[in-house]
Amino acid sequence: MHRPLMLTLVVAALLVGCSHAAPPPGPTPSPEKPATPVKPPVPVPVPVPVPVPVPVPVPDMLQAPDWVRQGRYTLVSARPTLEQRQPLLQMVEVSIPPTLHSDVGEALRHVLQRSGYSLCPDVPPQALLFSRPLPAVHYQFGPMALIDALTILGGPAWELSVDPLNRSVCYALRSPSPAVPVGTLGLVP
Repeated sequence: MHRPLMLTLVVAALLVGCSHAAPPPGPTPSPEKPATPVKPPVPVPVPVPVPVPVPVPVPDMLQAPDWVRQGRYTLVSARPTLEQRQPLLQMVEVSIPPTLHSDVGEALRHVLQRSGYSLCPDVPPQALLFSRPLPAVHYQFGPMALIDALTILGGPAWELSVDPLNRSVCYALRSPSPAVPVGTLGLVP
């Protein structure tokens, strides 16, 4: 009994929703009045905003992952290490072979091998340092950062200077000269 009533109500709602009255016809121009020409509006200059560059965020899918799975249980960092970004901070262990000429210049060239850096040319101030005999204590030391090893081999009278553009290492005399080291015997009671 309710089914025919519901069906009738649905059909009636559909018919009412689909029927609509036509809009009344618009006013027709009367033949008695002549049409007045419409003046075009005067363009008003509108200030155009200057586009401001907006940084576009990089979607997450375009960024490199921090970690990459290598094998079944190993996660490896996908970021460069500090030593890869700054080669002078790489850890080195200095071991000068006894067959090498025992002067400071040859020792510096040996330490700089495979570092990506080279020693500056022998000009008069540096030639003095490079021709000095290598102290026995400098034949083997480390591990330490490459920049620290270069500073030790140069000694306290020489200041290390690095040219990052040409990846060269030079030394300049410190001014004023450092003080003479004090012996350790006076410190012991």
